[in-house]
Amino acid sequence: MNRSKNKPARIPQPGWAIYLRTSSDENQKPELSRERQRTMIQMSFLDLYDLPIYGEYVDVLTGKDPRRKAYQQMLADARAGKFSHVVVERADRFGRDDTEALRAIDELHEFGIAVRFANSPDLDPMDPDDRVLVTLTFALARRESALMGIRVKGGLKAKRESGGYAGRAPDGYLNVRGQTDFDKRSDMGRISHWIEPDPIRAHIWREAWTLLLTETMSLSDIAEALNAKGYCYRNGKPFVVVSKTGKRRPLTDILRRAFQDWTYAGWVVSECDGIAPKTIRGNWEPLVSTEDFETGLVILERLQHDEPDE
Repeated sequence: MNRSKNKPARIPQPGWAIYLRTSSDENQKPELSRERQRTMIQMSFLDLYDLPIYGEYVDVLTGKDPRRKAYQQMLADARAGKFSHVVVERADRFGRDDTEALRAIDELHEFGIAVRFANSPDLDPMDPDDRVLVTLTFALARRESALMGIRVKGGLKAKRESGGYAGRAPDGYLNVRGQTDFDKRSDMGRISHWIEPDPIRAHIWREAWTLLLTETMSLSDIAEALNAKGYCYRNGKPFVVVSKTGKRRPLTDILRRAFQDWTYAGWVVSECDGIAPKTIRGNWEPLVSTEDFETGLVILERLQHDEPDE
C-alpha cells in the first residue's frame, strides 16, 4: 500500500472494525475459530469501551496473502473514515507478512485509526518499544507458517506413501471426507479424506478407455463418440466445440492427460515425492486395470501425431 497514491482520509467516525481471519489449516471448523476470536475481542475491548461496532470483516485465507477480499475492503473503508479502531484477536490474524502488515498499520495510523490486539490489550504498535514486540510477533508467525508448510508437505508425502490420495480427485472420482470406523473408535475422532469413484461420472471414463483400447479410434474420434452421448468434461466444457460456422473442434488435451494419469489404474504417482508408477498401490477403486492402462499408454504413443490439441 502506498499512502501517496491514496486519497486523503476523512476524519474517522468513532467505532470498532472487527477483523477475523481463519487460516487454511482451520478450514474444517472455521466457525469455531471465528467464535473464539469474537469472544476474546469482546472481553478485551468491546465490553470495556463505549464505542459502537461499525462492522465485521471476515477472511478465510492465509495471512501471507494481502489480497484478502475482506482485508482490502476494511482498508478501503478505513480510508473513507468509517471507523476509528481496528481490533483483531492477535497480531498474526492481521497478517503473517510482517512488512505488509506493519505498512498497513502505519497507513491506518496516518488515517487516525488505531489497531489493537485482543490477546495483548495494552500493546500499541505505534509505541517504539511495543513496535519491537509486534514486529517479533509477526516474525514468529512467519516462522510458524513456514514450519506449517513443511509439516503439510510431510503429511501429504506420508499419505501418498501409505496409499492415500492427496489433492483434488481427477474427473470420474470424488473427494470424500468423514469418519471411518477406525476414526470413530479413536479418541481423537479425526476426519479422514479419501477418493472414490463418482457414481455419476465414473462410467464416462470407463467408456473412454473402452474406446481407446479398440485401437481403431483417434483421440478426436473418442471425443466425438463421447460428445454424441451428451457427455462433457467435469469443468462443463464439451468434448467437441462447434463454431458458429459449424466447424467442429474436438477438445483432446484433457482427454490425453486423463489417459496418462495413473490414478485411474489405482496407483499412487508423485514426481515431487519420488514415487514412480507401480510402486505404491492406492487405496481407492481403479476405473481401469493396470494392464489396460499400460496398453492405453502404448496406443497414445502411436497417436502422438493426432490432430492438434485444444
